[in-house]
Amino acid sequence: MKNLFIFLLFFTCWHSFYAQEIAVGDPEMELITDKEWNVFLGLNSSGFSFGFQQGKTPNYKEKHLWEIEFLYSIHYKAVLRRYSPEGRAFNYGKLYDLFFLRGGYGYQRIIAHKPYSGGVQIRWFFSAGASICFGVPTYLEIRKIDSVASGILYSHTEIERYNPDKHTFGNIIGAASFFDRFHKIAVRPGFYGKAGLNFDFSNNPLRMQVLEVGISMDMVFPFIQQMAFNKTKPVYFYGYIVYSFGKKKPRYDF
Repeated sequence: MKNLFIFLLFFTCWHSFYAQEIAVGDPEMELITDKEWNVFLGLNSSGFSFGFQQGKTPNYKEKHLWEIEFLYSIHYKAVLRRYSPEGRAFNYGKLYDLFFLRGGYGYQRIIAHKPYSGGVQIRWFFSAGASICFGVPTYLEIRKIDSVASGILYSHTEIERYNPDKHTFGNIIGAASFFDRFHKIAVRPGFYGKAGLNFDFSNNPLRMQVLEVGISMDMVFPFIQQMAFNKTKPVYFYGYIVYSFGKKKPRYDF
């Protein structure tokens, strides 16, 4: 995931600088837009996200927007492994998977216009707002010993919430099914913020094709301990890259 993020970041920067270099010439009239909307998909250093944005452009440089985003985050120490041939793979020590529902305001400003002949438009941006964190606890399939007779072990299995003090490699068969996990979900209010650069490389002035790179953070109250035997993280930081596509509405019809 980290290597993929670095590669995509390098490719985005290279593409934008290359496109700006070849798109030279006299400036032309630029189409002024009034509204923009887009959907986006992204990878971050701890998971993935997707969402929707809608905004207005009061002038040719600025954009004000509202956004809603769903983000999944897993602890960087969580490693998916299979410890029993008959069981599902699971992350040993993982107490929660975290899902964030974000909603907030964003601001963007153009720092490099797209030449009429083609190229890349570059904007810097920031956004912030409220979020709700859903902590989905880990449930496991546990082997329970009934009896031992004539050297034969009799046992059955039960689904239990992971407890690092009583569940070990000796009695864990594997992860419970996905639908067995929706018990005692931890719900926490919080807030988020993110900032970075985006690069619009669409050849159509009324379409958006954007690569965005940046950093983001989430904080929730009270804190959630994601991994056993680790300190609780008060703030979750991510590096991320996003691809988005959408439409623009011209201010004037011709």
